Amino acid sequence: MPTNATGPQRWWSMFDPRTRHGQIYLSLLSLRCFSAFFGYGYIHPDEWMQSGEPYFGFKDIGIDVRLPWEWMPNNALRSFSSLSSQYRSLDILLPLVKRLGPLSGRSLFMIQRANMLLETVLVDVIVAAVLPPQTARLVHYLFGISTAATTFLVRPFSNSHELTLLALCLLQTLALYQDRTWYRHSNLGGWHWGVLFATLAVDGLFTRFTFAIFALPVTAFFVYRFKQVATEGFHKPALLSLAIGVVTGIGLLGNTICSETSFYTRFANATGTELASMWGTKWVVPPINALLYNMKTDNVAQHGLHPRWLHVVVNMPMMVGIANCVVIAIHGWHSIRDTMAPDHTIGVEDLIEEEEVEQVIEIADAPSQSEKKSTASTSARAVELVDTTEKADESAMPSTSTDAPASTPSPPETALAYIDVSRLTTALCLCTILFSLLILSLSPHQEPRFLLPLALPSTILMALAFQSPYFTVRPRFTRILLILHVAQHILQLLLFSFLHQAALLPTLFHIDHSLSRLPLTGNALFDRYEHHLLYRTFSVPLHLIPRKGRGMFPRVEHYDSSTSPAGLLYPAGWACDDTWLYAPSWVVAQLQEAAEKGGNVVLIKERVWTGHVDMDHLPETLALVKKIGWTEAFAIHKLHVRCSRTVVKETEEVAQTATHQETEDKAHTALHAEL
Repeated sequence: MPTNATGPQRWWSMFDPRTRHGQIYLSLLSLRCFSAFFGYGYIHPDEWMQSGEPYFGFKDIGIDVRLPWEWMPNNALRSFSSLSSQYRSLDILLPLVKRLGPLSGRSLFMIQRANMLLETVLVDVIVAAVLPPQTARLVHYLFGISTAATTFLVRPFSNSHELTLLALCLLQTLALYQDRTWYRHSNLGGWHWGVLFATLAVDGLFTRFTFAIFALPVTAFFVYRFKQVATEGFHKPALLSLAIGVVTGIGLLGNTICSETSFYTRFANATGTELASMWGTKWVVPPINALLYNMKTDNVAQHGLHPRWLHVVVNMPMMVGIANCVVIAIHGWHSIRDTMAPDHTIGVEDLIEEEEVEQVIEIADAPSQSEKKSTASTSARAVELVDTTEKADESAMPSTSTDAPASTPSPPETALAYIDVSRLTTALCLCTILFSLLILSLSPHQEPRFLLPLALPSTILMALAFQSPYFTVRPRFTRILLILHVAQHILQLLLFSFLHQAALLPTLFHIDHSLSRLPLTGNALFDRYEHHLLYRTFSVPLHLIPRKGRGMFPRVEHYDSSTSPAGLLYPAGWACDDTWLYAPSWVVAQLQEAAEKGGNVVLIKERVWTGHVDMDHLPETLALVKKIGWTEAFAIHKLHVRCSRTVVKETEEVAQTATHQETEDKAHTALHAEL
């Protein structure tokens, strides 16, 4: 049983800089904020193309975007309802930013990161409110330094929102098991449990269809609690609360389906495309469409096929940490072995029978006329239970908190506010992890971020394990695991948040700023025209260039590997002298060679954005280090496309000027010699 588990923690203490816990948590939160607002790493195209790009495109606020194929009506794999839920904070942040001035790429970037940052803080607060204080502190530390919290969750991935919803469902289930009073006072005393869980579940299902896999064990534990309450004799509160949750879920599910159907039907009518309705009906259900799409190997093969052991061997250690996986394996094995062993030694928490706890609660809830007679016995019994647990915990392991106050007897009502569910927490987290890994490993397409929702259950297991006898008597082994955990996640933070494709976003901000300085009057084309071409980078989120304009002359275009360097220079020459190319260093030489062969344009390097690591072309980049150095090798280069005739003319003018200057100098020299 976790230490200091005799009363709920004041969740706001995590923000108190006067305490050791507050200092550590705020330091980790500062690191998370720095990563969110200054980490320009671009992990995967879905980071922006499945979130900000469709959100601002459908909001119709004058920003031209390029919608991914998943959002087209003939596919309808994504839900705008869940995207709106994920971006709920932007309903407040976006109007505030507009009041400060015109929208810019950097401001849109900042508010999206701020929105996701708020979700991570919400999870931290719920952790502090639900878990025992010592466990909550460990979760804050272990999770706060993890790649999930510092890198992935602050980015607008749908996987990030999926983690938040799963975490809230899991923590709500634990809170439901801890609360032993809601069904005693009223038949409708627990209506809120089902309503909240149903709301989160429907939102999660439409966020990603894989949410159903992650949430199935949590849902089973959640429903089983109502069965326990009914078994205790409280049939009506249990059935009514569960029924309210089921009805709420059905209502929200139907409402969301209607909303998605209306959204995609209007979109299909406007674009003249077919509608991906469900089994020939008029209804559009994005999670069903996504499930059917991913069940076909030919479809997922377009995105890459992977061995089915990749999730377990590579992706899980990457997302949650190698040390975390080791701890899960050890603690999970010990938990299962202790549960299955016939000669299992009963711990102190098992000695405090649930019937005894229920008896004390019943006495505490007795009518006022009997309070005088039972107060003494109730207090004695409650304090006895608490003291027994505290002594057992203190003898089992030392406290890891350096600023914990001295233990003092608590009033009965405070002592009874917390009921230990550490064994249930272990079982719930283990079931969630193992079941999800098993099902997701059946798919031939496996990416690390698909396992992101398992980050919090894994961290909770790790926090509980570090308080178990196996690890408390092995401080050196525990210290090694902690060092490994911190080192791995710091390295991954540097790679994914600050290096991976990290020069692309600053490049887009530069383009947006350059377009903002164009004059508003003058020639309709050339006085107000700039052509910016991006080549061989990740997909460009055009909503981060809100000033690019739209219509006949697109000012920003992106070209991928399907376009050769020579093929790129052809449209670049249409408006030479007013066109700029942006490309990673490893392809610049090919562009220069194509320009020399074509003879129509000349590429002149103007600027570089360093710190750009392209993992797909790492060998080519490393080969350039000896030629141009580390700074320019790992960079995006800005190349000005100049017309050859203009360059020749300028060269001739420079040569003539130099010749004329040389003639004048000779004349002055001769004149001085004569004098």
